[in-house]
Amino acid sequence: MQTKPLFTIFGILILGIHFAFSQGKPYSGPEDPAGDIAAEKEGYMTGNRVFIYFRNTTELSDWPRVNVSKWPNNPDGLKMTDGIGLLIGAKVYIEDDGDAATVDTIPMTDPLDLFNPNKDRHTLYYLQTSYREEMDLDPTGTVEWGFYPVFGYFDETGEYPALSNISSSWPINGWPSTGLETKWPGEWNGRFGRGVTYADQESYYVVNDAQDQENLGTEDFVRYYPRPGHYIGDLKPDVTIQPGAPWGGLGLRVSVRGFQWNNPQARDAIFWEYSVANVSDYDLRDVAFGYWLDNSIGGDGDDDLGYFNKQEDMAYSWDINGIGAGGLPTGVMGFAYLESPGLAYDYQDNDNDGLIDEKRDNEATALIGPTDGIADLNAFLDFYKLNMEDLKEHWDADEDQDWQDGEDLNGDGIYQISEDYGDDIGIDGVGPGELNYTGPDADGTEGNHRPDFLEGVGCEPNFNTTDVSESDMVGLTTFRMFPIPSHAPSNETTWFKNDEAMWGLIGVDSLEEYLDNISNLVEVFASGPFPLFQGRVERISMSELHSYDPLEGLSSSEHTAPALYELKRIVQVIYEKDYRFAQPPKMPTLTATAGDSKVILTWDDVADTKTRDPFVGNINDFEGYKVYRSTDKYMSDPEIITDGYGTPMFKKPIYQCDLVDDIYGFTDFGLVNGSGYNLGSDTGIKHIFVDNTVQNGRTYYYAVVAYDFGAPDIGPGIAPSENNAVIELDEAEEVRTIGKNVAVVVPHQQAAGYVPPEIEMQESEMLGSGTVEPLIRAQGSLKQGHQYALTFSVDTIGTISGYDYGFQYVTNGIKIYDETDSTVLIYSEDTSKYVGKNIVYKDTADYWTLNTDEIFLTDIFDGLQVSIDPGVEQPRISYQKSGWLNGSGNIRVTPTQTEALMLPWKYNIVFSDDDSAYVGIGRSGTVRDENGTSIGTNKITQPALNFYVQNTSFIDTATGQYPLMDIVVHDENNNDIIEVGIDRFFVGATVGTRWRATAFIIDFKLDSGATYPQGDNTYLVDWQRPFFVTDTVRFEVGEETGLDLSIAKTDLDSIRVVPNPYVMTNMMESAVANPFLNQRRKIMFTHVPADCIIKIFTVSGVLVDEILVNNQPNNGIVHWDMLTRENLEIAAGMYIYHIDAQQIGEEKVGKFAVIK
Repeated sequence: MQTKPLFTIFGILILGIHFAFSQGKPYSGPEDPAGDIAAEKEGYMTGNRVFIYFRNTTELSDWPRVNVSKWPNNPDGLKMTDGIGLLIGAKVYIEDDGDAATVDTIPMTDPLDLFNPNKDRHTLYYLQTSYREEMDLDPTGTVEWGFYPVFGYFDETGEYPALSNISSSWPINGWPSTGLETKWPGEWNGRFGRGVTYADQESYYVVNDAQDQENLGTEDFVRYYPRPGHYIGDLKPDVTIQPGAPWGGLGLRVSVRGFQWNNPQARDAIFWEYSVANVSDYDLRDVAFGYWLDNSIGGDGDDDLGYFNKQEDMAYSWDINGIGAGGLPTGVMGFAYLESPGLAYDYQDNDNDGLIDEKRDNEATALIGPTDGIADLNAFLDFYKLNMEDLKEHWDADEDQDWQDGEDLNGDGIYQISEDYGDDIGIDGVGPGELNYTGPDADGTEGNHRPDFLEGVGCEPNFNTTDVSESDMVGLTTFRMFPIPSHAPSNETTWFKNDEAMWGLIGVDSLEEYLDNISNLVEVFASGPFPLFQGRVERISMSELHSYDPLEGLSSSEHTAPALYELKRIVQVIYEKDYRFAQPPKMPTLTATAGDSKVILTWDDVADTKTRDPFVGNINDFEGYKVYRSTDKYMSDPEIITDGYGTPMFKKPIYQCDLVDDIYGFTDFGLVNGSGYNLGSDTGIKHIFVDNTVQNGRTYYYAVVAYDFGAPDIGPGIAPSENNAVIELDEAEEVRTIGKNVAVVVPHQQAAGYVPPEIEMQESEMLGSGTVEPLIRAQGSLKQGHQYALTFSVDTIGTISGYDYGFQYVTNGIKIYDETDSTVLIYSEDTSKYVGKNIVYKDTADYWTLNTDEIFLTDIFDGLQVSIDPGVEQPRISYQKSGWLNGSGNIRVTPTQTEALMLPWKYNIVFSDDDSAYVGIGRSGTVRDENGTSIGTNKITQPALNFYVQNTSFIDTATGQYPLMDIVVHDENNNDIIEVGIDRFFVGATVGTRWRATAFIIDFKLDSGATYPQGDNTYLVDWQRPFFVTDTVRFEVGEETGLDLSIAKTDLDSIRVVPNPYVMTNMMESAVANPFLNQRRKIMFTHVPADCIIKIFTVSGVLVDEILVNNQPNNGIVHWDMLTRENLEIAAGMYIYHIDAQQIGEEKVGKFAVIK
């Protein structure tokens, strides 16, 4: 057998390696300035139960600060870590020219050179990070060499890094795009497109390593210039550190995104995605990525242990005795690689998905066959959970075949809302079904039937950067635990300043279980080495996970953590769905009004009208609202519903409402440790709740959350998602910010002499017999002086053919207009949208009507509600309202059962001295009695009578008079003679000369006509009717009248100090979780004037403190912090207070006692 020479095989190998390592290209993303210490910001991730402080330098948590890491985020939660540092290490090779007197600067990146034994080289080691200690420093010891944040990715005048839920943190002029261009001003720079947010909270920032001047000093004879010709300050001359220095480091740009979901199945996890770009001029052959984790499980870091799970690509830590600070139980903290660095050029299938060297940054160039590009078909089908029939012709760069083309059915090149646009929505990531869709992308990428991507701008779904599965991942390669290294000067300790030592930690394949003495341990886990070519981007996704797992399993030889593994399974679903996890509905905006022993909550309807969830097909999956109330700032009071392990998991609402849609009760899918989610009980939607169970002076924290109905048919079943309630605290546990669905309220008595605005009703004539009463609810939202008109919608359900005033109707809607300046519709309810059960469907009769079973309330508008009593659904005669307007007589009126429903009006029976005051018209047609029975021929038509019947509900437009009803006489003894004591008189509607319907029947049989009415006597017949379309109720919101001095003087006698005496504490004082903080003491003065001065004295007359009261006009309370003017705690004893109400011209003196 003939064999090839060895040098030939070696040459082919080298050529293959050369090709593999020749994948670089110029970087085409944003042209950022060098990072700067002046750009550093700090923020908090508060989107679910994982609370963590972060700096936009890549550092998470801190030490020795307390309120920087907590799980769960409530008073029972504990600190979990003292710090997390991002680690990116690399080796750089510099050609050795053999002359020790010269500076070597030429990088070696070509494998032909690297594998050439005749070429000498230097190896430089780099470790890039940002951490609180042991960093590389410049020769002066004042500038750290590492990652610094980049200007342009946040509002430079604000306090925070860019957070999706704080629009004021976004850059004012838009986000950096390609080169020096910007994009999308005023909208969130979503991971998946313009304004697209899939998570409850997202954060975003960018760092680079330009400030790292290691190996660039004058004393260095081996130097690496990653970007020759680029200098610090080129793009931003006002850079505050190292201006004019060459661009240093490795030439790395790292964009960082944090994601949090509040879904019950994912609210104990946080995601961090790192996009590491090589913006240098050279390839980096050997790169490693990892985390440095300083554990502090439970707030004490001396008794923690950790382990790794290679199969799950996860490392996790726990407290060995399960007891944390304050004796509270600890949990487990894990970190999982959801996406690890990729090896896209090693000709191997590293992630066993049947694809070799798949990439996320290649461009679509051609359509290929269903199995083209697949190396192992069975592995591909198994990994992506597909069948053979699922495979299709696809674009070459869409290796996993999940990009869906659209269907332009009419061929106009534009997707209509009725067409399936799939993923072909353009690089802004926004399609026709989105609320912020403004039309097809101007660059033509929408509707071109090809997956598109542009670095720095955007990408279509399920492709390139938005397709997380298109990567040949390395996985977890390093896990090490060791005691905190010595801080003594050394170049060998595994600290960040020692680059080569750190490479030996993260750049080698080393998974080692820690078996030595447990002390204050550091945990390091990493993935690598992998190549990072010039201009390429490597994306790594990490997830921080928390669970409560039994110590028995954790302490066993297998170190099992079943709850943590289950959470990892859920976050894997999120990852595999390209982070398109179930989103809660749009977050409502809550408005709270404090009253006297009550709080009125109102919120908008954006959740029930504007929600669209891509996770379930871009439909509106809104289901209902829940209201939570707490007296602590962590919203932990309502968290009392436990899971199957007895761990508090869900909050118990004080109010819940949901759609009437047959979706109710507890879910049997997406269970969280055996517990389902309560979907409600088909009550109907409202946007107001009045809490009458509060105490004046006490601080309450309210949250209104909208929730969806879940996704039972996706994956393992996804539980319903609800909005998060964010209350961000500073280190003193004072409220820093709150979410728009959160309100902090202190109910209070009214201020002395305050006169609230009132509603003035205007007289109006109405056909409807119900009642309407406007009510003031949210005084702060009132539009004083505005005039309103309430009208009704009706549905005609029966008619008398040809007769204008003969119809049966039901009221099926209301409209409210603001008529102050112009007529503007501000509120409506109809069959398509109504509150609760205000409008009901009568299936047997097939019509909608206002609910007459109870008095109901509209939703809130302009701080008002309207109470409506519809009265009746169908008309019925009102004997109460009927009677003699003048005169008297024994008359009986009997309505017909059916035909009267179409003639339910107000009638005047007018008697006259003229025997022919009315002559009948009808000659033909069937005349029916009250039971619907025809009276046959026993009738006298066209009678001459001394009375007539007017329909006073309408005006005949032709005559300007009331329409007259026709009358036929029922000749009961069939003698053709009209006899008032014997015969009956049928009143009804005639069309032409044909009788069409009977409204009612008159008779005088009660006394055989002995008291027959006289001339000019008038009898009123009236009905109770539903509201009619012409009915209008007008009302006006009055102006505040200000202060009533006479009432104010009387109210001063009601001033009290609460509690009196003060003993130890009281319910108004909020608890603090931090044991190093003092209790915030307070007492309350009630019924005080809104403007006054309160002075507090000792019994010996020494002034202790002075309170300048400047409340809202209706607020009659003020709290005192029980501190002196010198900010010292007061002593126990008796105190005198003096209130000077200058506006009233009165004073009040009283006393209170303090017993500590």
